[in-house]
Amino acid sequence: MSDTQSAPPLPIIIEISKIDVQIAGLLAQQKSIETERVIRKQALDVQTLKRNARVKILEEKRAINLREEKSVKIERERINERRRALNTLNNYKLQQAAEREIEFVAKQIGQREDLLLGLMREVEILERDIAEIDGVVKGLQEEGAAFEREAELTLQTVGTSLGECNEERAQQVTLIGNNSALIIYNRVRDRFPMNPVVALINRDTCAGCHMKVGPQVIVQISRGDVVKCPGCGRLLKLSAE
Repeated sequence: MSDTQSAPPLPIIIEISKIDVQIAGLLAQQKSIETERVIRKQALDVQTLKRNARVKILEEKRAINLREEKSVKIERERINERRRALNTLNNYKLQQAAEREIEFVAKQIGQREDLLLGLMREVEILERDIAEIDGVVKGLQEEGAAFEREAELTLQTVGTSLGECNEERAQQVTLIGNNSALIIYNRVRDRFPMNPVVALINRDTCAGCHMKVGPQVIVQISRGDVVKCPGCGRLLKLSAE
């Protein structure tokens, strides 16, 4: 391990950082898929709850409508019986009273029939709403199924790539050994997973926070030392130029 410890750690850290950036991107891709799954499930759950609420109201309206229809039918049969009985009355006053009663009940039945018509319209609206929701649910389910097929393929590819990256990273880590530079780098990577190591712009400016650094920093980096930016804390490297 002595030969690896004497070697400049920065080039190896740079290679590890490139792998870690790839890993961070792959993990972000995984997280994005999981987030999309949650969003799609929530959208489907909302529509399902909405449909269930409509169905419950529809069942209640249908039950009321059925009871009212039966009640109105019974009342109409009673009126018909009273009208038939009216012809058998010989007393004029009794006939007048019976006719007024029939007229009053008929008026009440008319009002209840108006309510029935209103109930029927409500039932039609609810049925139409449920049909529309069913269409939305079907669309969400079909889109979700297509998304899941694509997501599974993507996750398999991402999983394979993660395995390869982790294996490659482990090989790089063995090259650097127990050098304290790796501990420093890991801490920086936890803060800046997508760009733990940044280049110096014009050989004097951090590309992460645009803070200028002194010539001593450039000397250290040129030697292959691991140097943190005094501004943002990222590790610094010389630019490809």
